[in-house]
Amino acid sequence: MKNGTMYAGRLRKVYAKVRQSAPKPEIPELDEPLRRLAIATLGVETTDEDAKRAIDRAFATMVDWNEIRVSSAAELNRATGNAIPHGVHHCQRLVDALQAIYDRENQLSLDRLRSMGRRDARHYLEQLDGLDEYGVASVLLWSLGGHAIPVNDRLLAALRDADLVNPSAGRSEVQAFLERHVGAADAKEFCLVMQTFSPKKVPSKTVTKKKAKARKKAPSKSS
Repeated sequence: MKNGTMYAGRLRKVYAKVRQSAPKPEIPELDEPLRRLAIATLGVETTDEDAKRAIDRAFATMVDWNEIRVSSAAELNRATGNAIPHGVHHCQRLVDALQAIYDRENQLSLDRLRSMGRRDARHYLEQLDGLDEYGVASVLLWSLGGHAIPVNDRLLAALRDADLVNPSAGRSEVQAFLERHVGAADAKEFCLVMQTFSPKKVPSKTVTKKKAKARKKAPSKSS
């Protein structure tokens, strides 16, 4: 990422402040890969919790993942309670991903990924129709324990607003940048701490050089 060293320094300072002010997160057990794929696919524009609730609603009327696979995107969206932003689009992506898995495995299961090396698992996921870079990273981190930093739309916007990443960098570039600067042992905690990150919540002493310079240029008040 352009000016990566500068942004890495800013990120370290801001994250240290946010981490210090946040309660220590509880690291969850590894998630079932197929469910995690669905959470990431439906939750990219919202939150994991919203996506989990939508999936639970769908399973109140649908029997299993296979029924979801053979459903239309509109049917699945209705089953989720129309709760996901751009729901038909993301439901279609989920249906496409499930079909791609079925075509490869002749069943709906990603358990084989657990026996793969992390690089091979990433490559497998990247080849699935319907799964974007956020979904790939989410399955790697939360289901396989791999080194990945999934960045959804909300976090991407917050990082840009806080001037912690290059504004022209896309999701895949930002994820790769974060993975270079957040170690594998800290990835889960980083994601949990940052899932509700907002520039407005950063302790006041933490300001970027850009904002500090703007303050210096501001005219002083005179009585």
